Amino acid sequence: MRIYLISLPLMFMGLGCAASYNVGINGYSSTGRSLEIPQSSSIAVVAGRDVQNPIFQKEVGIKIRRILTDMGYGNETDQPDYYLLFDYGIDSGRTVTDAVPIHRPGYYYEDRFSPFYGHGYTTYIPYTSVVYSRWLVLKLIKGEDYAKSKNAEPLWICEVASAGVSSDLREVIDYLLIGAFEHFGQDTGRQIFDVIYRGDERVRALAGE
Repeated sequence: MRIYLISLPLMFMGLGCAASYNVGINGYSSTGRSLEIPQSSSIAVVAGRDVQNPIFQKEVGIKIRRILTDMGYGNETDQPDYYLLFDYGIDSGRTVTDAVPIHRPGYYYEDRFSPFYGHGYTTYIPYTSVVYSRWLVLKLIKGEDYAKSKNAEPLWICEVASAGVSSDLREVIDYLLIGAFEHFGQDTGRQIFDVIYRGDERVRALAGE
C-alpha cells in the first residue's frame, strides 16, 4: 500500500510575539499641506507632563533626539527654530475572542484493488487574548510662538497608534517612532498604515542593537 499526502501545512500562532507591527499614522498640518522644514533648522525636544515614569520618558526623548540628528536637524536649546513636543501611552487592554483555522490535508492511497481519496477539512480552535492600544503624539511648534506661549498652535501634529497583544510599551515605542518620523512634517490627508517588521534595521538602530 502506498500513501501520498496531498498537503501537510504546519501552523503555529505565537500570540505573544508579533512578527510585525501594523502602525497607523495620521499627520495634520495647519496649512493643509506638508511642511518644508530645512535641515539647517534646530529642533528642541520637549516631553509631555504628568508622566508616571520619568526615566522612560527621558529614554523616549533621547531616541527622538537621535532620530532628528540622523535626519540632519540641530539641537539648539536657547533659541531653537522649532519645538517638538511628544506624549505617549497605553490603555488597560480589552479581551477579544477569535478562532484559529486549522486545515487537515486530504490524502490519497492505493492498494491492489482501487485507489482511495480522503478529503481535507478545516477545524477552528477558539482562543482568548488581551489586546492593548499603544499611542504616540508629536506636536511641532514654531520656536518664537512657543517662547511666547506653551499653548501655541502647532504647525504639525502626528497621531500614531498600534493595537496588539504586547503591553511592553518600551519595545513598541520604537515602532511608533519609526512610523511617525517616516512621515515627519507630512499632512497625510487620512490615516495611513505602515507595516514594520521585527528585525527592521531602523528599529534595531533605534534600540541600540
